Order: sequence, then C-alpha cells, then structure tokens
Amino acid sequence: MLKHHYNKDLCEAGCDEAGRGCLAGPVFAASVILPKKFNHPS
Repeated sequence: MLKHHYNKDLCEAGCDEAGRGCLAGPVFAASVILPKKFNHPS
C-alpha cells in the first residue's frame, strides 16, 4: 500500500486490465484485496 494514501477506515484494492479492447478482442479485468496483515518478502 502507498503510505500517503493509507486510511485504516477504507478498503484498498489493486486493479488492472489487459486486452486489445472491445473492438479488437476480449478485455479481462481483475482486482485484488489483500488481508490487513499481508507481508510479501521482497
């Protein structure tokens, strides 16, 4: 999470999309919400 945007009262989601667009083919979108205590070793 970006610390300067962090707010304990709100849920934060990371979103992304991939594809060529509705005129050239399918588009796929996804969103991920991680647990509050999630830690990924870098």
